Amino acid sequence: MGFKSKSAIYIFSFLLSLTGLFAQRKGTEPPERMLDTVFVIEKAIHSSKDVNAGSRVSTISSEVLEANRSRSLAELLADNSVVHIKSMGVGALSTASFRGSSSSQTRVNWNGINITPVMAGIFDFSQIPVFFADKVSLYYGSNDVKSGTGAIGGSVNIFNTPVWNSQTETKVSAEYGSYNSYTGRILMQYGSEKSSFKTRLYHQHSDNDYTYINKILTNTPFREKRADANYDMTGLMQEAHFRLSDRSIISSAVWYQQGKRMLPQPLGVVETSHEQQKEYNLRAYAGWNYYSDKSEFSFKIAYISYRMKYDKWFKDNYFDPQGNTNQSKTGLITADYTLQISPRLKGNTSMAYQYDMANAESYRFIDSTKYKIDSIQYPYPTIPPPELRYRNVFSWQTNLRWQLTNRLLADARYMFEWNNKKRVSTYSVGLATEIIPKSLYVRGSGSYNYRFPSMNELYWRPGGNPDVLPEHGHSYDATLSFNRNFGNRLLFELELAAYYMLIDDWILWLPTDKPSEGGSSYQNQWLWTPQNKRDVRSVGGEVFSKLTYQNDQFKSCVAFNYSYTRSRTRKKQHVDDGSFMKQIPYVPKQKWNVRFSADYEKFFFSFQVAYVGVRYITTDQSYYTPPYTVYNTALGYTYRWKDKITVVPQLRIDNLFDTYYESTQYYPMPLRNILASVVVEL
Repeated sequence: MGFKSKSAIYIFSFLLSLTGLFAQRKGTEPPERMLDTVFVIEKAIHSSKDVNAGSRVSTISSEVLEANRSRSLAELLADNSVVHIKSMGVGALSTASFRGSSSSQTRVNWNGINITPVMAGIFDFSQIPVFFADKVSLYYGSNDVKSGTGAIGGSVNIFNTPVWNSQTETKVSAEYGSYNSYTGRILMQYGSEKSSFKTRLYHQHSDNDYTYINKILTNTPFREKRADANYDMTGLMQEAHFRLSDRSIISSAVWYQQGKRMLPQPLGVVETSHEQQKEYNLRAYAGWNYYSDKSEFSFKIAYISYRMKYDKWFKDNYFDPQGNTNQSKTGLITADYTLQISPRLKGNTSMAYQYDMANAESYRFIDSTKYKIDSIQYPYPTIPPPELRYRNVFSWQTNLRWQLTNRLLADARYMFEWNNKKRVSTYSVGLATEIIPKSLYVRGSGSYNYRFPSMNELYWRPGGNPDVLPEHGHSYDATLSFNRNFGNRLLFELELAAYYMLIDDWILWLPTDKPSEGGSSYQNQWLWTPQNKRDVRSVGGEVFSKLTYQNDQFKSCVAFNYSYTRSRTRKKQHVDDGSFMKQIPYVPKQKWNVRFSADYEKFFFSFQVAYVGVRYITTDQSYYTPPYTVYNTALGYTYRWKDKITVVPQLRIDNLFDTYYESTQYYPMPLRNILASVVVEL
């Protein structure tokens, strides 16, 4: 049965099940206000209907997003959140992890659609410009069960918002700086009572040949330029929203992005080869929302296409060039229904069907024994076509939010997922309460989540392990939120969170003596394969505080993030296991950042400090990467001409004090670099 036939069956079945529940009601209230004004506590704690009300949710402020429009999502999260970013350099692979989990246990959603790569299972945040996001929210822990399994540590959620009843607006910006880095951005938007359109164009290039200090090759450190690190990135996003009536909205978006980048070698490696990676991403969706007085129904279809071409060539053509092309396609259909059962009880149910297809040269089997061995020339095997692998995922989710009293809200969620004939259930429960009206709130949650192995973990050749088990874990957390206004000009916000996580069957790529297909054991005894070799306990705390002062001409803000993480293996794999009760590699125990910003009349200024603690790079903690502190600053001016044109020049300095640091061992990050930009708004 084909993809379209299966999809039609799932859609019809779900719509049929809702026939008896869904009733149209008359009303004049605009759609975006319905169902969202019922629970006062839910709004006060800045929760999201997609996650448990007892879980911690944080949102990057619009001011911070605007100040980072030319940067990547990796840089934004590294400097403005407690999420740990492990980066191989600007424009290079950058992954994110929550609360001592792994990068593969972090999910990324775009307008409610899971865009985590189905092959690698790990998202590269360096390839997402902040420019394409109107809102970025972080869901902590494994409470994000509504959009499927996978978010054991947490999820990063990117949203785009329509602009109803707004004038036509165009923003053009250009930035140029160190290492021949330049960025161009165009944003055009229009909104009326019935429609909303946004068009975004983006291009970025950098030679990325920054100077760094080489401390590896000789006893005396010396400065040299980074080689093979240049990159290009081009993107386009088109959004269209139509309000058919006061109760009905159609939304759609297309996001295309392509990039080309060189893959630099780690320090200490003599450069005898060059590696290049080209990536092509297409993400698109269309959805329909219908609102009645007490219910809401939404239907969405999405399509995601990814293609990656890898090439490797050698100096002086010493060896033949190498390379492969891997691509994946995903189709997604979701339907969601929410009903206000009573003034204090709200129910929700949703169904989703996802179809994944991977067309990967890296999945095909080639008998490596048929080459020249011991001076005997064997015939080359016939290269088979790329392997096609498929995955069908069906999920059903239901949840209830019950306002027990005016100050106490309960939330319970359950999700069932059928993943290629494997069935799992996940759940989440939570409470949120108001201690001091409009000032002090406490919430807590407990949840259970899964992560199915990625296609690479299952089918990669050589080494893929079709028998590897899913990762799974329990998560418990509690959050205290406090905010208070001191007069009309000063606002103080504080959030304290504590968590406890257990993650079992953690997947690691490790050597094995298992022979590869078609080979003998002694030839492949050091083959690396994914194995369930780690059980982890992660305990820690998080702090967020913000102080804002504002009067008629001046506004200032200080925001602070801090995290403490003890993420350790809690079981021995063998008697001499040196990793027992040791910190997980590349998980810092401490991370903090603070940002000060000030606006005075037409001038604006920001100063930022980010600290990342020691990260051990071996499981027995015998080697580590030193901690580092990086300072960034920016200064700009806003000039308005005849209330028609706004020009905003800005100067930004990253790594102000020329700090040498490595996010990933042997991959140096840039020293001081300067960028100048100008934004013209028409």
